[in-house]
Amino acid sequence: MCLNCNASRRGLLRLGLGAAGFAALPRRSGAAIQKPLIMLDPGHGGHDPGAIAPDGYYEKAVTLATGLELRHALLATGRYRVAMTRSTDDFIPLEGRVNLALEHKADLFLSMHCDHLPESNLRGASIFTLSDKASDKLAAAVAQDENSADGPSAAPSGVSPQVANILASLETRATKIGSATLAEEIASSFSGAIPLLPDPKRSANFAVLRDPSIPSSLLEMGCLSNADDERRLRDPSQRRLLVARLSRAIDSYFNAPANGRVAG
Repeated sequence: MCLNCNASRRGLLRLGLGAAGFAALPRRSGAAIQKPLIMLDPGHGGHDPGAIAPDGYYEKAVTLATGLELRHALLATGRYRVAMTRSTDDFIPLEGRVNLALEHKADLFLSMHCDHLPESNLRGASIFTLSDKASDKLAAAVAQDENSADGPSAAPSGVSPQVANILASLETRATKIGSATLAEEIASSFSGAIPLLPDPKRSANFAVLRDPSIPSSLLEMGCLSNADDERRLRDPSQRRLLVARLSRAIDSYFNAPANGRVAG
């Protein structure tokens, strides 16, 4: 992902400039380029526990613990800046999560969750990208559940009017490609180390993935409705493995020639 192009595109979106305006904008010097900023979004929080395991363990606890560990791991590489939608047990509305990523000019957005599926034998991680139409019934059900975090009275768009207006006419091809690339890198990095659901790369209309300027994916790290997955998600050593694999996937994403830059 080209950081300069990403920043310029956001500026164009705010100013309402077209392609001609983009061509006229000056490029930043190499010295002005900053490290990529990754926005981590631990799902749920505060009064919203998210999925609840049969023994009462909360999704919000898993997502926050994993998010904090991933932030530490990414910062330790020295290649990234990292921001979080929440770093404590607070509730952040879906609209607020999207707007935080926009305000920080994030180069990548990763929303972290855990599944609770009707079939307790189903287990494994899955990675979602944005689409108007869900790729399958499971993806549609997961999106409906995650989008209900703000409650039935929440605005259906889940995003600010500014973002909603942009979405009415624009979702950049580069963002779609970046989101798909991130999902592919996560799936590849997890393969053989972290259990994956069958067909782990899926898509649906997730509120937190609707910023058209930031490559974004939503990761369901496992199923709290499955006893084996719950044990894995609660095990610190297994959580470290998941974080290591996510860090590897993010490195691969930024080092891919198609993304236009190398981290660090």
